[in-house]
Amino acid sequence: MTDGALRSTPRYGAALFDLDGTLVASHRAIGRHTRLWAERNGLDVGRVMEVSHGLRDQDFIPRLVPRARVGAELRWLHELSCRDTEDVTAVPGAAGLTGALPGRSWAVVTSAARQVALCRLAAASLPRPPLLICAEEVAEGKPSPEGYLRAAGALGVKPHDCLVFEDSAAGLLAARSAGMAAVAVGGGRDVPHGTPVTDLREVRIRVTSAGELEVTSPELAPVPVPPPAPRARRGPRPVARE
Repeated sequence: MTDGALRSTPRYGAALFDLDGTLVASHRAIGRHTRLWAERNGLDVGRVMEVSHGLRDQDFIPRLVPRARVGAELRWLHELSCRDTEDVTAVPGAAGLTGALPGRSWAVVTSAARQVALCRLAAASLPRPPLLICAEEVAEGKPSPEGYLRAAGALGVKPHDCLVFEDSAAGLLAARSAGMAAVAVGGGRDVPHGTPVTDLREVRIRVTSAGELEVTSPELAPVPVPPPAPRARRGPRPVARE
């Protein structure tokens, strides 16, 4: 499946979640940290926000500072991100949704460093996922599909049997490249891939007796196919007159 639409029977083998903006509401903290980092380096805050959204720190920082300073800047930003988590909270619906999923049926695939991801999960009081794919564990970050494909392989699920939850264009494009359907969290109606929802309260997942994850939310339900129109009855064939 490459168009992102949910199946007519929306059942999947695994749910793969982005972290920031999808499971945890960390945008205020990230914005604050980005502003402080930009000011520290004499950079325009707006440009840094535009360049960094949805990308790994090790992907955007080299675009903005000399190579010799990348390591030190990464450490500074990661330490700040773990130290300042006061307003990091769970996205509405995230705790209930992830708490109902059985082990090895879901994973988090994030552009954050592992240290930062664990700090934010703890700050939001969310469970640690059975599988956590972080920035350090992939050669290429989003929009590369590597992280999502790695998660599918580790869970033993085929890519087309995975459902991705994402909030960024880079992440949604990664899901599309991986051949996975997607839910665009907070994405409005103009998203590059997937089915948009406001937040995770609009999503319901039921675990079937076969262990599949069935999406049952009315917001995500497929459009019902109308039954075929009944055929008009034909009258008796006229008898040919001789």
